[in-house]
Amino acid sequence: MKIGWGRQAVLAGLANGGAVLARTDTAIGAYLNAPAARWLQEIIATGLDEPPGQAGVTCLRVWASTGLITLDDRAATLVGDPASEEYEERGRSLRRDLLQRAVLFPRADTPTLAVGVGRDCAYCDQLLTDLAANAPLRDGGVVMSGDGETRLFGTVPGTGLDQLAELARAAAPLGTPSGVLLHPGTPLRILEGYHQVSAAIVSMLGGEPGRVVMETPSSCSVNVTSGEGTSVRPVRAGDGVVGIATRGAVTGELDGWLSAHAADAAYAPATLTVERPRNLYLVYRGGAMIARHRTAADTIACLRSMLAGYADHAGAAEDEADVDCGVLWHPDHPAVLIPDHWLSPMAKKSSRLRRSGWQLCPQPYVRLGMRDGQAWARVRPLGEDPRMAPVALLAVDPPPPATDEQPARTPSAEERVAQLVCWAVRPLTPPHLHALAATAQHIPIRTLGPDPILAELPDLVLARPDRFRRTVPARS
Repeated sequence: MKIGWGRQAVLAGLANGGAVLARTDTAIGAYLNAPAARWLQEIIATGLDEPPGQAGVTCLRVWASTGLITLDDRAATLVGDPASEEYEERGRSLRRDLLQRAVLFPRADTPTLAVGVGRDCAYCDQLLTDLAANAPLRDGGVVMSGDGETRLFGTVPGTGLDQLAELARAAAPLGTPSGVLLHPGTPLRILEGYHQVSAAIVSMLGGEPGRVVMETPSSCSVNVTSGEGTSVRPVRAGDGVVGIATRGAVTGELDGWLSAHAADAAYAPATLTVERPRNLYLVYRGGAMIARHRTAADTIACLRSMLAGYADHAGAAEDEADVDCGVLWHPDHPAVLIPDHWLSPMAKKSSRLRRSGWQLCPQPYVRLGMRDGQAWARVRPLGEDPRMAPVALLAVDPPPPATDEQPARTPSAEERVAQLVCWAVRPLTPPHLHALAATAQHIPIRTLGPDPILAELPDLVLARPDRFRRTVPARS
């Protein structure tokens, strides 16, 4: 029985013999302790002569289902999950039936997209919000149905709305949102998931999906972007495009700046959102608040920094990598990395941070690399040029307490390092992933929480002031 590496999977070794098995194209990764890493490398090199134990079967099944490894027919039969195989066969059958329905539909002169949606689907709600907030579709149309309503964006053939709605509902069992793209002169395309459907909308309106930032939505991002009067403007981020949503008085205040930085794109999902419900400008990335400012000038500086971060993602050297996390910065102290889900709590305490000389840097990613045996981070202080700062530590949540069903478990230090590696921003290259694995092992990890870290910041970073009290310009 032959086992192989996934087409876009990399095994990045860690200092204590463990490893991170991760894909380079999408955010999928797993921590393997030292025995598991050795076993996987051995069976890939020599093959399996006999079935592994149940734990081995489970690991192979999970890794294969996520594209981390490949299995030949014998191995696939051995580790196959009957329920999973039944599910895959049902999917193939649904796709065949959907194409047969779509073939009978008369082609229009403009592209048409029929999308099946469902109730209580955050991805569907975000797609609806994106379509409603962007400028009206000029060429082609999108029909969405399956949640009890039929919605039309743009235009479709005069007699085709009911048929397209039926086609959309037929796509919904594939998982929502899913649909069929009917494009003049091209083969029918089945689209599955928010990213594929969003990319198809960008493409049918003449854009390049690879240039447009499309981040995974959540119920929180829907709540943030779906406010009344929200409008989205596609804005330049280097060669890329980022959708910036505004509502209320902010729309008029930022109109000139947004117009000056408008991208040549007709559509972009909402990635950043700005509003001013009272006297503060609130900036969100997806569903997370990332900044609170008192002036429009600081808000624009925050947006500039975020756009520069998105634009710079492709510029990492091979010994660096971008990580999806936040960073707290002080001009005289080393940087502190924090998980993404701490961004909102830290943003809400931004005044307290500023009073002590700290700030939550407005940047979508943090670039990490090694210099002189020390981990360094590329930070973007508000209104300043990016610079490299030494990293003091990564702060993480304490493990959950024990329950009747689940005993308490404290992850090992190597597991915590693997977690940081799995936060790598995709896509990236194998050298980037290996560089991140090497860098992460030089970053101390402290178990704290969003509230305790505010009180402990000075003590945490002043443990070795002689080593850390400096920053240097970032690489150009």
